[in-house]
Amino acid sequence: MDDLRQGVVLITGGSRGIGLACAEAFLRGGARVAISAREKHALGKAEERLSALGDVAIVESDVGERAAAGSGVEQVLRRFGRIDVLVNNAGQAWVGYFANQPWDRIDTLVNTNVKGVLYMTRATLPYMLAQGSGAIINIASGAGKSGFPGFAVYCATKFAVVGFTESLAAEVADRGVRVHSVCPGAVATDMQAQIGGGRGMPPEQVATQVVNLSGPHPPIAAGQCLEIYS
Repeated sequence: MDDLRQGVVLITGGSRGIGLACAEAFLRGGARVAISAREKHALGKAEERLSALGDVAIVESDVGERAAAGSGVEQVLRRFGRIDVLVNNAGQAWVGYFANQPWDRIDTLVNTNVKGVLYMTRATLPYMLAQGSGAIINIASGAGKSGFPGFAVYCATKFAVVGFTESLAAEVADRGVRVHSVCPGAVATDMQAQIGGGRGMPPEQVATQVVNLSGPHPPIAAGQCLEIYS
């Protein structure tokens, strides 16, 4: 993706937080952007905000559902004809002792944070390989590099994302597709407010680095995780 003005970017969890900030940053760079999320109302509000900045499409989809992930990718391809950057940003969190974590919340975190990344990447990657170019940016976390008490399942999912990034990057290194992950510290998002207060770096700080990773001169090698702290 040598020129953002030629590119199409698909961002999961794009209706708020880091995903919405990424959408704004890419649109300001001239890219066409598709955002996906589960909540129709949140998507509509995001579309209103983003449409003033450029060409944006919304996709109502649950990335943790295999069929929905594939359908979402197909919608973007029908609209724009290609996907140059995939930002796997959708995520869930839960804080508390693991012994007390509800079973359904374990499933939710694994489905969104791990399966969502795998499903969206699996649905998108063949098209990137066919066009001989592309960038996949996986939003992990500082919790994907170090374990923290009270975040056992969340940490497990983010460690999985970091490992997946390293492995996939090696697989596609000679086929024109780059894969990176981003490991930010606390970010001032709705999710951060729910689990530990809204304090943290602004999501725009992360978005700037995601755009940099997607460009022709990323600051780190393929497969690596860019750590971001305020």
